Amino acid sequence: MKKYHVRIDTLFISQLTKAYNTSTEKLLEVLEVKNENRENLGFGYQLKQSGIGKGSLSVRYNILYYNNEVIAYELDTYIPNKSNRIKKIYRTKLSGLFEIDQDDKVKPLVHGISNATDPLDGIEKRNDSALDEVMNPFSGILYGNRCGYGMRVLHIRNIFKAIISNENCEYLLYSKNPATRLMAIEYYYNHLDEFNQDQQEAIKLRIEKLKRNPMLTKVCSGCMAGGQLTGKLIMDLKTSDNNK
Repeated sequence: MKKYHVRIDTLFISQLTKAYNTSTEKLLEVLEVKNENRENLGFGYQLKQSGIGKGSLSVRYNILYYNNEVIAYELDTYIPNKSNRIKKIYRTKLSGLFEIDQDDKVKPLVHGISNATDPLDGIEKRNDSALDEVMNPFSGILYGNRCGYGMRVLHIRNIFKAIISNENCEYLLYSKNPATRLMAIEYYYNHLDEFNQDQQEAIKLRIEKLKRNPMLTKVCSGCMAGGQLTGKLIMDLKTSDNNK
């Protein structure tokens, strides 16, 4: 069984590497990406999150579309926890496509990253890797605080809390990531008195534009995840702040 899994996996890795070096269309074909179950990010952007498994290996992917055209993607995999001899086989095959460190950790392969991290039209790009990370839909588009049976703080929430300020709040409202946009609105309403008049006017105009962009946002509360209308979420955030 082990030999069978290794044979299946190494063949798949070879096909994946060849497809990557051929075209995005061929890569999606090898990954067996279906044209369904995409998440709407608003403003013409969509995100597809899924994966494919073979013998002992699986590859997860995030694919960002703009008007149905692939503009960025991320592939993530690992070296199976097998014997050193088998690990070496996987390491050798995977290293033709992925970077692998000395601890056998595989670095995600990202293509078109600027298309995922650049802001939406209407504001000038800032060269800041921390802002890029929180604006990237690949960092997670689920809005909330704690989620799942373990009630862990969402990854996107953690990185947002580490960088948010009055100086970048408006900028984050232009993120392609809807969770980031909502967290920026939440921060604005919770710190309203700390923004000057010019900041408030600019942010209020942007929020109104976001409210006019009808879409469902992925939301998690407790261990339940679902979709809610963005406009209603924005109104709830504003009302919650006014009731404090």
